[in-house]
Amino acid sequence: MATNDKESGYSPEIIGYAEPWIVAPGDEVAIKISCTEAEYKYRTVRLIQGIGLEHAPEKKTEQVLEIPEGKRKGRFQAAQPGSYAYIPYWGPPTTAAGLQISFYMQPWMLDCPHTQTLVSTLNSIERTGFSITLNTQGSLVVTTGNGETLDTVDTGLKPQKKTWSKLKLILDGRSVKMTMSHKSFRVEPIPPPAAFSCEMDREPVIFRPGPLFIAACSGGTATLANGQSSELRATDFFNGRIDSLTLKTCGEKPSTLAKYDFSRDISSDHIVDISGRGHNGTLVNAPTRAVKGHDWDGSESDWTRADFGYGAIHFHDDDLDDAKWDTDFTITIPSSARSGAYAVEVETMNGLDSDSITFFVRPEKWTADNSNKVCLIFSTFTYLAYANERLYDHTRVNSATLGPGFDINKALKSAEFYKMQRRVDLGLSCYDHHNDGSGVCYSSSKRPILNARPGYIMWGFSRPRELSADLMMLAFLEREGIPYETLTDHDLHARGASALQGFNTVITGCHPEYPTLQSFAAYSAYSKGGGNLMYLGGNGFYWVSALDAARPHRLEVRRGDTGVRSFSLPGGEHVTSTDGQRGGLWRSRGLSCNTLFGVGFCAQGTSLGVPYKRTEASKDPGLSWMFTGIDGDIIGEEGFGGGASGDEIDRYGVENGSPEGALILATSTGHSDDFGIAIEDLEFPALNTLGTQTNLIRSDIVYYVGSGGGAVFSVGSINWYCSLAWDAFENNVARLTGNVIKGFLAGKH
Repeated sequence: MATNDKESGYSPEIIGYAEPWIVAPGDEVAIKISCTEAEYKYRTVRLIQGIGLEHAPEKKTEQVLEIPEGKRKGRFQAAQPGSYAYIPYWGPPTTAAGLQISFYMQPWMLDCPHTQTLVSTLNSIERTGFSITLNTQGSLVVTTGNGETLDTVDTGLKPQKKTWSKLKLILDGRSVKMTMSHKSFRVEPIPPPAAFSCEMDREPVIFRPGPLFIAACSGGTATLANGQSSELRATDFFNGRIDSLTLKTCGEKPSTLAKYDFSRDISSDHIVDISGRGHNGTLVNAPTRAVKGHDWDGSESDWTRADFGYGAIHFHDDDLDDAKWDTDFTITIPSSARSGAYAVEVETMNGLDSDSITFFVRPEKWTADNSNKVCLIFSTFTYLAYANERLYDHTRVNSATLGPGFDINKALKSAEFYKMQRRVDLGLSCYDHHNDGSGVCYSSSKRPILNARPGYIMWGFSRPRELSADLMMLAFLEREGIPYETLTDHDLHARGASALQGFNTVITGCHPEYPTLQSFAAYSAYSKGGGNLMYLGGNGFYWVSALDAARPHRLEVRRGDTGVRSFSLPGGEHVTSTDGQRGGLWRSRGLSCNTLFGVGFCAQGTSLGVPYKRTEASKDPGLSWMFTGIDGDIIGEEGFGGGASGDEIDRYGVENGSPEGALILATSTGHSDDFGIAIEDLEFPALNTLGTQTNLIRSDIVYYVGSGGGAVFSVGSINWYCSLAWDAFENNVARLTGNVIKGFLAGKH
């Protein structure tokens, strides 16, 4: 549900998103635009290369002439973050002596700047129903409607942050009674039980047909961008956990009206009423499930195996799963469309702003002869994990410290950075903390993803990264005339190795960090079948992620207590809610990047990268085809991030699963102390952790032929594509890359 709320003095802006994000020829794509200006124009293009820096190749797109271009009136659209549960009808009886509401609560943000609703049926228009809220002082408040006015009572009862409390409210005639009792997890001190009671001036009107909100309340109807009203709008979101909500009538023989067991259907967006009355509900904006409830005791840390302990849901006022913007226009992908990255280019008619609304087109046919083609995989899971990240924001608890010499004001940034700063309504990344301090587990493509743009410069590294860097590889394939198709992580997840069937060589993006079990297995099966792999990035195949086929727009990442990370999830919450997989590092699950690609993540740093130096092993005459046209031993001295080994880097290591027979063809020439070793490589005591202090901080170019007959070539550096495209591909990184691809296509190993 989008609204047209906009602050005065807002900068000229046009942004948007495509839904769905990944399509095939013949599919329709809804384009959703927010524009502050009176009118904008649009056209659809296939993306080739989007970086406009000095030394970059020419910026290039191909207009899709089969899709009409046009003009539209501008209108502002905003998303509505905040998660809650919604029950359209909670089954109030026509007559009853009173109402009992009981549940467990665990607040995570008592100093919240807005009221937080726990449970509500309050109808502010008809002035009926009830609500239980936390005010901005952290005190529990009861509000009821008597049909004419709303009566509010501050109970003075104050729950304790991150402590479970059982709350019970009885509304019986004019009587209001509330009790609260805290629970210790072990033997930590807790406040004593507390109670409150009072008499209202008039008897509340509680039993009226209508919706029940959990973790929010009705905010009335929303005004949409087209000026019309829509369904009820939620507001006053709760930051914390709720467990075991029950509603009963009062009297000698109370009747259960609804009883919610949040441990049922954890992998869905539904909540289940186990009272037998069928008052089930829907979760909005993806609150976090598979979290510890009030009765979790540590006896089982996997919710899929637990008989109890996972009956809670963690709600947040900044959750966003679907921006729900109105559609401005729809395009149809022509049957002749090539696979690749596409964009609807939009520009305000006054020229004050523009955007490239990115989406991806997969091949129409999956069984055609691809033996003379390579396949480039766009790392769409990584794009989602980083979507609209706010690690630069020092007003939040999750801001990143990138070293003593880093100054964001001096960092190179593209226009998208400033839009991300401004558009706080567009949701968070899997690197961010929520407002209440908990880590973000989910990311969605149903919103503008402003750092997945062809010209994006990543603020922390002052260079292209993720999509903008991956497009430079696509531009290289175009330049060299190498036949290719493109797929996405999502395609590999959905179709497995069959998606890669027949391709001569599969090439990764620069940062394929977040594979699911299914997409990772696709690479392995492809290699076992004799296909060639080229891992041309760094910090790849690192974190476990999950995707639900029913909700492919939503990625889930559960960070454990090791790995380079911006937060750790609490113990007992490392299993994904989406598919019940153990989260954390693939290395911790015995499937390190090393085991397939020969190298694995070892270090990172924001300073300039360094070149590689060839080893004696690379000078074997049998490998001369790789190094044709390359003079000397130094590879990748220049690039948009300095040398070709930089950013996040990987090394060869048998101890981490690299094949013993693999060849190291080149090794980085030594990194500065701006590079630090990966946490999982530390031992006690933690000594020699910086670039000049250890040989463990390095990139290795590794090559081997696998048991299936296919070769593996890995470079272990995110910076590789930044050097590949330097001086419009006139460099030895591009020559080496081209030699290997063309050699594989020619059957060389």
